[in-house]
Amino acid sequence: MYNRWYDNYPELQSLMILLENLNEYQIELIAQDFLQIILSKYNNRFDNAIQNMNKNAPEKYSRWYDENYNLHTCIEFIKTLDDNEKKELINSYLMSLLSFITNVDDE
Repeated sequence: MYNRWYDNYPELQSLMILLENLNEYQIELIAQDFLQIILSKYNNRFDNAIQNMNKNAPEKYSRWYDENYNLHTCIEFIKTLDDNEKKELINSYLMSLLSFITNVDDE
């Protein structure tokens, strides 16, 4: 079995499994919310991270989450964080996703 980098973080792995099963519209809404979370928590580091991502962007994106630029950006940003920050940001993502799912179910 292929081990992806995010498989080393159980919470992130769970989040990715949940996201992978959503439709494109839902992913876009969630990714936009995730970007807002990043900007509110890491505004001072986000611009540099984006510049580095753009410089090191692969010629071809082959992962399922690369299909949505916003989601790709959020997931790649996680790589720039230390383990404690990763866990904190992933937990924020999970709370946001749970809120999204709850609101969708209510409508």
